[in-house]
Amino acid sequence: MPDLLFRPLGADELHLFHRYGPGPTSGVGARGRTFDEYVAIGDYRPEWIWVAQHGDDVLARAVFWAPPEFAQPFHLEWFDPGADIEVGARLLRACYDALVGPDYATPPHPDGGRPDYQLFLPSDWRERPEAQADATDRITAAELAGLTFFTERLTLRWSADDGLPVRSGRLRFTPAADDRRLTDVIARTYPGTLDAYGATDAARHGADRAAADLLDEVAGMPGGRQWWRLAHDRDGDLVGMVLPTRNPGSATIGYLGVVPEHRGRAYVDDLVAEALHLFAEAGEPTVEDTTEVGNHPMAGAFLRAGYRVAGRRVILV
Repeated sequence: MPDLLFRPLGADELHLFHRYGPGPTSGVGARGRTFDEYVAIGDYRPEWIWVAQHGDDVLARAVFWAPPEFAQPFHLEWFDPGADIEVGARLLRACYDALVGPDYATPPHPDGGRPDYQLFLPSDWRERPEAQADATDRITAAELAGLTFFTERLTLRWSADDGLPVRSGRLRFTPAADDRRLTDVIARTYPGTLDAYGATDAARHGADRAAADLLDEVAGMPGGRQWWRLAHDRDGDLVGMVLPTRNPGSATIGYLGVVPEHRGRAYVDDLVAEALHLFAEAGEPTVEDTTEVGNHPMAGAFLRAGYRVAGRRVILV
């Protein structure tokens, strides 16, 4: 298409984002806040809001996200490729070429790389033709732009109305304040992990570096460290750890893990229960967590604790 322009919006042009028209009605790509609310809190910035423009028409749009205190985007989070998938793909290529330079690095991508694409989906997206079509369009355009499928994750949500799971009393929890000790424990949980991010980082950098990076990321979240706990069994043996915290949207379990020699005893249920009790004592009304679709032990622990599946997320890198 001649005269097709791919560009970020100026600070006084954000109204053009809405010229694309309404987004999908299937729930694909839906976020917890509106576009204007994300702009107002600084998560979406003009230089990260891109459009494919033909004359006065906006044919595709893409928005990258990061918390306000960070200078580079973490994720591609909002993407509407339009009627022509190739136009959407060309828009993404232009975005990534402009936004990802040799100095690109963020907490989720400490070794550089580039922002991943987080496609938020309703939990039943594969069962509804309209939702499946909307999702397929976005995935296809992203793959044409050079991104590849990484994983699919469940989004699970617990609220105070769901009730608290019982603390079994099998484990003794103590505050986790020693970073060196925590890094060692996290590294010990990586062998056999079903978490795609953990497995990838440990394979790429080694378990110790991956654990240190993860701890730095969780420590940088708004929830701080006051809820972090080590878990020991009745004999005093270390079983694992749980790092409850908050992200910008809600309370969340930043990380939890059971060391290999204590797996197979459903201790993950105790770790989740402890986190929820700590959140409830602090007055947190909701907790939102994610796990791999294929991580059945972790997903099962969340569901047994009273979480409900609130959505899914396909991630491309």
